[in-house]
Amino acid sequence: MAALAAVDLADVVQGVHVEPVGLYYPYFHVRDDGWLKRAALYLPGLARVHPPGHSFHDSATAQVLRDELGFFTDIDPTRYADEVSQELKGVMQREEARLLPRYGFLSEMLSDRSRAGVIHLDPFGWLHRSQLGTITPTTWWVTFRNFVVRSREWVPIGTDTEENSVGDWIGLHPHLVSVYTRALVDQIAHANALVPVTDDPTLFALPGWTASDFEEALLGPSAPGPNPGRWWLPNSQNGRARPALPVMAPAAGVYAAAAVQAVLPQAIEDIPAKDIVRARLRLSDEFDTFRAHLDELGSQFAALDQVADPAVVQARIAAMADRNLSRPLKDLTRGLRSLRLQPIREVIGLRSLELPALAALGAHTVNLPPLLGAGGAVAVQLVASTRSARAAAADQRRSATGYLLGLRRELKR
Repeated sequence: MAALAAVDLADVVQGVHVEPVGLYYPYFHVRDDGWLKRAALYLPGLARVHPPGHSFHDSATAQVLRDELGFFTDIDPTRYADEVSQELKGVMQREEARLLPRYGFLSEMLSDRSRAGVIHLDPFGWLHRSQLGTITPTTWWVTFRNFVVRSREWVPIGTDTEENSVGDWIGLHPHLVSVYTRALVDQIAHANALVPVTDDPTLFALPGWTASDFEEALLGPSAPGPNPGRWWLPNSQNGRARPALPVMAPAAGVYAAAAVQAVLPQAIEDIPAKDIVRARLRLSDEFDTFRAHLDELGSQFAALDQVADPAVVQARIAAMADRNLSRPLKDLTRGLRSLRLQPIREVIGLRSLELPALAALGAHTVNLPPLLGAGGAVAVQLVASTRSARAAAADQRRSATGYLLGLRRELKR
């Protein structure tokens, strides 16, 4: 098995902060099944922003994790959205002249008819009425005529139902939507002791914006520059928000993802979701120990999150993973292999071992006599040694490395 330190941490799950329960954003449904499978191996559960009545469009993987592991908790965003919505509305009204060159379109360049119902959904970002609080989509559309569009024919996400019709959505510049969504998720997470996690760090892993930071997020260094061109045309290359810095996942998430990634016997895409569920259920005690291991390193992760250089962070996490997990895992693997193959063969191979001593080997639940002849004495020592070694191995199996060893075993099937 490759050492954990050799894992390319830039390719593992990004944006996953390992805490008791994650809050997935920015979508109602997880888009990346590989990300979801990995997350299920080190996150106890995942909360999602999902309004009541909105149709489910879970992938087959998400359905298995939802039904067999109870992995998801759905949260209605409506009750949390008013403060965030009012804050963004205030910033847009105060700073409309500065925001227009970056996020708006002149009414003469996009007709009222097109604005009232665009046929193309890209490259706009879309917000559902449940994410807007008590300010209705129509109010947003009327108030910000040079920023907001509505869909004419297609529901941006999901299927057309009573709870999810074309009138329930507004479209804006995707950076506006990403900043707003992150602030709303922070509001929900703070109220419920959750930690935001995402499988789309390029567009949505913004540096901790809250509602009070809207002005900086929309007009500061990380925002798109003014006069970005006709971004609203249906070109998938337009309208993507530019990250201010190289994307850096929280250290705890990168560490856990690297550990899990290193022991997977095959590509995560080739591992059935039902095997993920089986591993989680069979290794529940080991999983709890692995989680406790991550909690013990919390202060070190917090310090790494303050380091500015991604290369330094990656090197330190790789060293931590090698020291805490990779080397102990190798030792545990060698020890278990030795226990399985060596002791009993050595005992049987002893030419001087007398028949009574062989019988005594099966009586290891009672007190063995101290002397059974030369061969018997060796047998007693081997039995005692084996018992001690097996006890030590059992303790190690309940360690963080034991969880990783268990994953490697369970997911080979």
